Amino acid sequence: MKYSPLFSLLLSFSLPAVQPLWAAADHDHGSEEAHNHGKSSHDRAAGHSHGDDDDDHDHEEEPTQVQLTPEVAEASALTTAVAEAGVLQKRVKLYGSLEVDPQRISHIQARYPGLIRQVNPVIGSPVNAGDVLARVESNESLRDYPLVSPIKGRVVERHANPGEYAGDQVLFTVLDESVLELHLRVFPGDVGKIKPGQTITLDGNGHLQQTRIDFITPRLGDSPTLEVHAAIDNSAGQWVPNQAVEAWVSIAETPVALRLDNRALQVVREQTLVFVRDLDSVTGKVRYDSRPVKLGRSDGLFSEVLEGLHAGDEYVVENAYLLKADLEKSGAGHEH
Repeated sequence: MKYSPLFSLLLSFSLPAVQPLWAAADHDHGSEEAHNHGKSSHDRAAGHSHGDDDDDHDHEEEPTQVQLTPEVAEASALTTAVAEAGVLQKRVKLYGSLEVDPQRISHIQARYPGLIRQVNPVIGSPVNAGDVLARVESNESLRDYPLVSPIKGRVVERHANPGEYAGDQVLFTVLDESVLELHLRVFPGDVGKIKPGQTITLDGNGHLQQTRIDFITPRLGDSPTLEVHAAIDNSAGQWVPNQAVEAWVSIAETPVALRLDNRALQVVREQTLVFVRDLDSVTGKVRYDSRPVKLGRSDGLFSEVLEGLHAGDEYVVENAYLLKADLEKSGAGHEH
């Protein structure tokens, strides 16, 4: 029994190992399998087949579709978007970093000097506002009192152990990372284009997120630059403090009738195409049809679609290159 290249890859690795393996778009998914002329469908048993699977293969036609079982489709981490009207944005690209919000960090000291009797959290422990971090015996009253966290967050520093003396030093640092600050550098040539309230699209390791400019300040030091400040929602924990990022600030918008995410675009046999998702009601498999597209204007993140897609079409955005690789290997197997 011969398995398709994509399904064989999924069988070869456990799911936690597959994700980072696929993170590089130029990954080689293995040697090509020889075409089997003795079977009417060379990989149906693997839960994976190609659209051109008639008993008599037309050798002049290349396969245009990939089929996956729902389980394989889910394991492939293929995310989709819907083709629809939208705007293309004229953008300015800026660079910067994500920083801790100074209003969301707390340095906690003992209220009264004394002996530390009990310590509860370790570094990395999540805490809520009001949680008891330690108990300290006051030198004056000789009674224990609780040292509590004033905010919800995570303990990132601890300088307290039972039996130690608590004076005026910081015993715990608690950080709330649910919101971070975005700092972007603006050079003189772009200063006149950037204003508070403009939309920022942040890109970090392929993850896109939008926010708006809160305020702009001069950058300290000798550099003739300004600094953009914006709040970033990090409730999902996808960002980390001090992470370097690049971002696009929208300075103008152009509406278009139909647009797609540029991450979906793949080039197969010198054709620019996308993979449109559909469900085969007969086999129950998820079908991905390759659709050549004709594009118009682009802003670097999205492109206008002139031909090849219709409003409402669901197309693959992330990991579409896996379908491309499988389609190319299938095409190579059809060559004689």
